[in-house]
Amino acid sequence: MNNILTCTGCGATYDFSLERKLCEKCGSGLSIEVEKPSLEETGEPGIWRYTGVLPSLESGFHISLGEGNTSLQMSRRIKKRLGLDGLWIKDETVEPTGSYLDRSSALFVSAALSLGYERILTYSTGNLGASLSAYSSKAGLKMHVKVKPTIDLGKLYQMIIYGAEVSVVESFRERKRVRDAAVAVEYDPLINEAKKTVMLEVFLQLNRSLPDYIILPMGEGGLVYATFKMLKELEKLGVAGKHMKIVGVQPDECRPIVEAFEKGFEIVEAKPESRSRIFDLNVANPRFGDAALKAIRETGGAAVSVSEKEIFEALSVLAEEEGILAEPAGSLPLAGLVKLVRSGMISSRSRVVCVVTGSGLKDPKVMKEIAYRKSSLGILIEELSGGLKLGPTKTAILRLLSEKGMYGYQLWTSLRERYRIEVSIPTVYQHLAELVEKGYVKKEGSKTVLGRRREYYSLTEKGEALV
Repeated sequence: MNNILTCTGCGATYDFSLERKLCEKCGSGLSIEVEKPSLEETGEPGIWRYTGVLPSLESGFHISLGEGNTSLQMSRRIKKRLGLDGLWIKDETVEPTGSYLDRSSALFVSAALSLGYERILTYSTGNLGASLSAYSSKAGLKMHVKVKPTIDLGKLYQMIIYGAEVSVVESFRERKRVRDAAVAVEYDPLINEAKKTVMLEVFLQLNRSLPDYIILPMGEGGLVYATFKMLKELEKLGVAGKHMKIVGVQPDECRPIVEAFEKGFEIVEAKPESRSRIFDLNVANPRFGDAALKAIRETGGAAVSVSEKEIFEALSVLAEEEGILAEPAGSLPLAGLVKLVRSGMISSRSRVVCVVTGSGLKDPKVMKEIAYRKSSLGILIEELSGGLKLGPTKTAILRLLSEKGMYGYQLWTSLRERYRIEVSIPTVYQHLAELVEKGYVKKEGSKTVLGRRREYYSLTEKGEALV
């Protein structure tokens, strides 16, 4: 590969090297320059049908699992609910490993193979590690993945089953290299470059036209920047005549790019470690943050954050009204759209594309939590998923506490009178202790009545969802 790397911050240039990830001068993300972009399709599978907009690689090294060319679904029900002229969902949940990062893995693994690497190492919060594991298997390369203990279980399953060597680390700050391995990170220039094919497909699927808005989730900010870069390449080719605004969405618990946008800053300030449950977007120091901020501003777009409640509501709406099962990170664009429509920032005359970046099947914990709330089968779900075997006594205690808070003796008498369950008072307290330990029940407080102390119990939010 003889491409040039350009810093998205200060503009410094470097010869391409797989080892170079960030600008030496300012620490910003790097962009690969494609000399003569072309929209001519090659007929190859996956992203390689668009080689005209990607770094040049000999076709013999092209690795693909059929990534890309995902559907752009026209929404009818959500569009009507929001009063929009047009709404489309770019559905990346159908990618080979369920994530839009399959596009990135195809390019990175192919490049590593062409450069003679036999191993790949990544530090991953989930999707990137799972995706690279699949593509490394296809290419015959050994995969090493470092993960944190908080990783989503579905993504961990994928890595292991694809044959990756997975090890757990407490932090990504101290990085131990694997000898002779190509290192892949979320902000890698190659990883980022392939993301622009999402925008290219949207353009082609809309009959070579652009929507008024495209709405994207933001972590590192790479997808927003790559979308902007593709937009500029389309303008350079003289095929995109309409202006399009880019909107980036972050979770409330990790919103450094949004905060910089709201304050009018040109530089995104690094934040302390955040605690968002949306792990793939938990990026406190986004390397493409400044570039994403510039992209949003130059297109007249917006940066907005949404709450966990808004994210989960959007996830449910996508499933119920569009048949798309998205993971939380992939639901942010719809949550952001709802917020911006309600605030009047996006008008009813707008044509909008929301990019859903990953499948909900990768996050069984969240799927389970939402299934609790949407059905009366919480207890069955808990037992089938290997949780606490509740049995009739614990189930009855939970149902009693769903009506009101109670103390031990009350529960004992109610179990006898309403459910004909004959157990001793110590047994009732043993069941309560187990339910407290599992997080279904909490101690609400105590009262002293006639010289006796009464401990009151009530359901936690998790317990309420269960029953």
